[in-house]
Amino acid sequence: MWLDPEEMSEWAYHYCNNIEDRPGMRKFITKSQWAYYYCKNVKDDPEVWKNIISSFDAYFYCKHIKNRPEVKKNITNSYKNC
Repeated sequence: MWLDPEEMSEWAYHYCNNIEDRPGMRKFITKSQWAYYYCKNVKDDPEVWKNIISSFDAYFYCKHIKNRPEVKKNITNSYKNC
């Protein structure tokens, strides 16, 4: 079964969340939305933080998981602070 590249990050998230957490699958979690949900539901991991690239996802990452400088740097809107 071949997956569309745009579906890969979602599939990788569900794989890690429901089956097994593997670095080989984490590399496919490239969209900030899925990186955020991965951190929230599976593991808080620096390798995933770098994929949280939008200020929206960085804000929710800080608010619901951990307030970390590594994520704060991605918050670009001044009204969204951790």
